[in-house]
Amino acid sequence: MAARRGYTLIELLVVIGIVAVLIGLLLPAVQKVREAAARVRCQNNLKQIGLAAHGHHDATGVLPPAYLYVAPVVVPVVMPWVTQPPGWDRHPPKLLPIPFDPGWGWATYLLPHLEQQNASGALDRAKSTDSPSNAALRETLLPSFTCPADRAADVFQVLSVADNTLVVSAATNSYAANYGSMLPLNDLPDAGNGVMYRNSKTRLPEVSDGASHTLLVGERPALFVQVPWVGAVTGGSVRTTPNAPVYTAVIMPPTTMPMARVGLKSLNDAWSEPYDFFTPHHAVANFAFCDGSVHAIRTSIDVVTLQQLATRAGAEVVGVWE
Repeated sequence: MAARRGYTLIELLVVIGIVAVLIGLLLPAVQKVREAAARVRCQNNLKQIGLAAHGHHDATGVLPPAYLYVAPVVVPVVMPWVTQPPGWDRHPPKLLPIPFDPGWGWATYLLPHLEQQNASGALDRAKSTDSPSNAALRETLLPSFTCPADRAADVFQVLSVADNTLVVSAATNSYAANYGSMLPLNDLPDAGNGVMYRNSKTRLPEVSDGASHTLLVGERPALFVQVPWVGAVTGGSVRTTPNAPVYTAVIMPPTTMPMARVGLKSLNDAWSEPYDFFTPHHAVANFAFCDGSVHAIRTSIDVVTLQQLATRAGAEVVGVWE
């Protein structure tokens, strides 16, 4: 009988082992390439955001606010069918507050400068962010505000502190405006020492620390905190995303939705809270600066240096941070 050629079991195992080793060497390289590509695309998003902020400044003379708040209007309660007592007109009637809190965030102000004129025109700014008339756009995940490395970027439910659903679905934002440093963001939402806070109208000449040394917008991905890109939702809550890479879960008021600040913790600290900047990238966080530039800041940066970069007029001497 003619002999048949073939492979022995040992030879087959050796080949399988070699292939497994090659795949093991290849996968980390592929992962690094993907991460590098995601980081570059994220930087491009922030570059466009920085240029759009300058476009808004050129058009209006100021940078956009972190979000818009309109103080409640009060009107006299007058019921003409009720006989008023003598002298009632000499005493001010009771006032009925009419809440009007649109909450439109910085991202919505940049839409016309991000080639999103249609989206900007679709916003019903006469109503609030949670209005049904704004549902279609509120639920649209926009690439300009989505980091490719943010694996939790999606639509989500906005809940109240009592776990009631306020908005059935809202699309997330991977970026947050720079409120500033060390101040209590939730207690003083309109007193930030950064460049964007509630109802802010910061002019670039007021950034006396230097536009190239002052943060404008930074990363805060949905994998850490899910917030609506349209801005703040009245009565809503900001919550640490389940399974976020931190040690604690925190619930905060809606003032935290469009902005973040630098406190005593550095980037990606394990005890980070919703109002902290955070990054989905390895070892670096991307930030747009007030001069329109974008820089990758090491997560190991000294927290004091990070605080100095967050203030617009702190008169600090900023050291090396790249």
